[in-house]
Amino acid sequence: MTSTHDVHVSLGSDWAELAAFARRNSVYYRRLYEQAPIHPAYLHELPVVDPEDFWAAHQRGNNELLTGPHRDGMVFRSGGTTGLPKTTPHTREELRATIACTAASLIIAGLRAGDRVANLLSAGSMYLSFLHVTYSLRETPVPLVELPIASHTDLDSIARILQEQAPTVICATPSFLIRLATHLRTLDVTLPGLRLLLYAGEALYPDQRAPLTETFPHAQPRPFAYVNAEAGVLATPVPGQDDARLYQANTPYTILEITDPDTSLPITEPGRTGLVVATNLLRRLMPVIRYPVGDLAQWTDPHRGRLRLLGRSSGHARIGTAKISLTALHAHLAEITGGQEPPAAQIILRHRDAKDELLVRVAARVPDPAACALALHEHLQSSHVPYRDHIGTGLIHPIAVEWTTPDQLRLHPRTSRIIPVIDERHH
Repeated sequence: MTSTHDVHVSLGSDWAELAAFARRNSVYYRRLYEQAPIHPAYLHELPVVDPEDFWAAHQRGNNELLTGPHRDGMVFRSGGTTGLPKTTPHTREELRATIACTAASLIIAGLRAGDRVANLLSAGSMYLSFLHVTYSLRETPVPLVELPIASHTDLDSIARILQEQAPTVICATPSFLIRLATHLRTLDVTLPGLRLLLYAGEALYPDQRAPLTETFPHAQPRPFAYVNAEAGVLATPVPGQDDARLYQANTPYTILEITDPDTSLPITEPGRTGLVVATNLLRRLMPVIRYPVGDLAQWTDPHRGRLRLLGRSSGHARIGTAKISLTALHAHLAEITGGQEPPAAQIILRHRDAKDELLVRVAARVPDPAACALALHEHLQSSHVPYRDHIGTGLIHPIAVEWTTPDQLRLHPRTSRIIPVIDERHH
């Protein structure tokens, strides 16, 4: 397989050339750039993509997003944050380049010669993660043994295979690792040779580390990449750091910006929170230029391309006609539970007694659940006037809170990630 550098050069490494190519060959980008300079001097002179418009252009019968017909390669889909799938086509060369980036990131994350790697990511139904890691493992420069199990295998069978095959590394999402750890404890199964838990696809929350340590006392959890189904490998882990939220931008293959939510202009100073916007220089069939990936981050060292992820910029949940900022809700949860980061949580939108209700399932232990739930309600009334007004007029139910454990949160059936928002109102 071709090296990343070779593939990258063959696909073009100039963002200005990529933007010009997209303008010429994609109806969507031509329309998006109507008011943009023909020859922009800076990337931020181009508008940030609106994800809804982006995917609407991709779904139309006469696809307005692609720059040409898709004649070779593969099509994948992602579950998305609401569970609704999106398809993303890759040419063969684009896929090779992305795999080479991931292979390098796996080595940075700690993969070494002689490892036995259990792949417990999602397989089938056109999902990317399992195949992505399978291909990437084969491109690593170290000899290793692959154990292609996949997350849809029943937990008893997984436990049996892990005992028989004695992996040294597991690749999975944090949510699935919690499910697996919980199940292995009920079976009294230990994996003494396991040294590394490599994860991607979602954050590993502080409250999830304790059950993993209990079940896998000799294994260190580490992210193996900051990756997005649309924008590719955005960043790689930073070796020697205790903070698993720190990443190194995947330059020169991806341009990462952290932008001001109001102006969309790049933030250049460290410590200021903004939205992650990505430009993938490896993809030309479906160009990804200034695409908001839905995460919040801060630069820790902008000159070296180092950033700290701070969670999802998940937008809003609507109850009645009131919008609840999920970013604000998670910030309130962090404050109430006393953590630097919010605990893992899931928002359920439901309807009962002729009114909408927002239920938050929170994977955390608190000394006084009722008081903490009331505090969240009061925080939302202060930060969201429409919510307060709707409560006052009896249009919606007050927020409900369930305190639970991470393994009780519902996962996407194929990606094994926590579904952030579940709308049950039309079921």
